[in-house]
Order: sequence, then structure tokens, then C-alpha cells
Amino acid sequence: MSLRALLSKFSFRKYKATVCGHKTKLIEKVNIYGEEMKLLVPKNHEYCQQCLAGMSIKCAWCGQSIRVGDPITLYTPSESFKVPDYAVVYKTNPLQLVGCLRFDCACGVDRAGFWYPPGKVERVLSPLEMVLATDDVVICNDLTNPSEAIHIQE
Repeated sequence: MSLRALLSKFSFRKYKATVCGHKTKLIEKVNIYGEEMKLLVPKNHEYCQQCLAGMSIKCAWCGQSIRVGDPITLYTPSESFKVPDYAVVYKTNPLQLVGCLRFDCACGVDRAGFWYPPGKVERVLSPLEMVLATDDVVICNDLTNPSEAIHIQE
């Protein structure tokens, strides 16, 4: 547990989120698709935890939650794949759906971005794209860390 999270247990101080305007503690309990969890408000205090929880989506492939800040994949379904109603479309031509990067759902080399407020994909180079762009060795220490990714301006 981080020092910030530990200190917040002893603090009843509330912060006003700068974008959504709600008052929030540093840690709040939320419900995301039936799963109870505690969320730590980001350091920039832009959104409260309830708003962040509301920005969560479901993976188009396995149906599990994708929360703000989570790494995502962008896969194109086969013609026989029935796209679920909750699937988030990143691009229509070719159709690309937002999916999670869980071990039993995707391959790490396919990490293509991160899910960010207010509900959008921030595209980064996938490890495979990094390999194809160079003749050198590519090392990806942490696929879940946005600061280690090469961001793409779209």
C-alpha cells in the first residue's frame, strides 16, 4: 500500500475534483459491474471515484471491466464474431473493438493503448509496432505503465 493511500485512511479530508466538481476522499469504495473495489483518486484530482467508475467499460472479448488507466488492445473481430452490445468501437473501418490486456484474454505484444477519461483510447505503439519500427532490440519493462509507452498523436 502506498504512503498516500495509508495516510488517506487517517484523513477525512475531502477534495473537490477539478473537472467533475464532486467532493471526494482520496480513497472511496465503488462498484464496477458488480465488483466492489476501492479506488484511489488520481493525483491531479480531476474526477471523483464515482465518475471514474462510471467511465469503466467492458472488454469486447471477455466482458470483464476495463477501468480508467488500464492498458487496452484493439482487435478486429472475425466475420462470425457476434459483437456484444456493450462493446466499445475504436474504429469502424476496419472495425476495431476495445479489449482488455488480461492474461487469459489477450497477448501483451498487442497492447495498443490505455483507457482514459472521459472515456477514450489514448493510442500508444504496441510492442510489436516498436519491433517493426527498428532494427534494434526492444525492451518493454511494464506494459501497464503509460509513461514507458511511446504515445501516438492521432
